[in-house]
Amino acid sequence: MPPLALIAGVLGLIGALPTLFLAVIAVALGGLSVDAGPDPFAYLTLAAPLLQILGATWLLARRSWLLLVLAVVPVALLAGAVVWAATGTEDAGNPALPLLLLVAPVLAGVLAATPRVRRWVAGRPRRGR
Repeated sequence: MPPLALIAGVLGLIGALPTLFLAVIAVALGGLSVDAGPDPFAYLTLAAPLLQILGATWLLARRSWLLLVLAVVPVALLAGAVVWAATGTEDAGNPALPLLLLVAPVLAGVLAATPRVRRWVAGRPRRGR
């Protein structure tokens, strides 16, 4: 296993955890709309980090590099929305802390898309018939 693939897989797993935590909190709070009942779109926020975890697992299992690269996009959008919301308040404080949500998933996607990792995944032995 190339070190870049291992680093990309681990960053993919670690990078999904903060976003998964935020999504679970949003669903636990009833979709952030108590008066109207739970928001069904709040459950979709759970799909993005779970898809990234699946993509990182598939990369480490040498099944697919593309799933991790594509799974990073919704997680990065969700984390970007959190960063935008966090910096838009008066009491935001240091904007670098929410920005850390973006670092691990984006870096995992970039490393998974390198030619060495793609060749490693493409060179896996196929099942014989």
